Amino acid sequence: MKNIVITGGSSGLGHEILKIMAVDNMVYNLSYSGAPEYDTKVDSVARDIVCDVSDAEFVKSAVKEIDDVDILINCAGVNGIEFIEDMDESLWDKVVGTNAKGIFLVSQALLPQLKKSKGTIVNIVSNAAHIPMTSSLAYNASKGAAHIMTKQMARELTKLHDITVFGIAPNRMKNTKMSDYIDEKVVELRGWTKEHAQEYQRQSLPAKKETDPARVAELLCWLLEEKERHDYLTGCILPTGA
Repeated sequence: MKNIVITGGSSGLGHEILKIMAVDNMVYNLSYSGAPEYDTKVDSVARDIVCDVSDAEFVKSAVKEIDDVDILINCAGVNGIEFIEDMDESLWDKVVGTNAKGIFLVSQALLPQLKKSKGTIVNIVSNAAHIPMTSSLAYNASKGAAHIMTKQMARELTKLHDITVFGIAPNRMKNTKMSDYIDEKVVELRGWTKEHAQEYQRQSLPAKKETDPARVAELLCWLLEEKERHDYLTGCILPTGA
């Protein structure tokens, strides 16, 4: 049994990862929104800790409850769709603070445990790291930061402490709170119908369909079952969409 910390495990991709990993491992879910509705088999091996990953003091307090860590999955993420001219500084701070600063704060706070276990850090990035999208300055910037942070962390932490660091970069995922938010904001900002907005976004994807977060979770969890399956990936960002 491994000790696993995941941020943002209460919904979306994070929750799909948690459901798989918590069957045979002890999982700590650092989540701003609190506990999801778990299946009975998940309840006994998942512990929810309310945490705002963009707040250093919040993070330091939350990780005091965690003694040993084999794997850290930085999955907490938010979006903020707005044209540059209308964007408030608070929106920028929220998105970049969660998606990029959160990776730094949680990874740093758990570094003593990860050094001890010679563990693994996985950062959930996005194809938004390299594909500019209208009205998504903060999100694009935050995911671009997460991309290069993953590579830099691998260069430093693998060499110094034998900690494996890699990332996964999904494209748009279906049936998540974030995809619902995107649909609503695109309709609001552009005056499109929801159906047109969804079709427009699907057509921009090579496969012409959104990614199922459950499939991404299955791939990642298979890789994480054994260190030998992923230790050579340090410094890599695995795309699960172009």
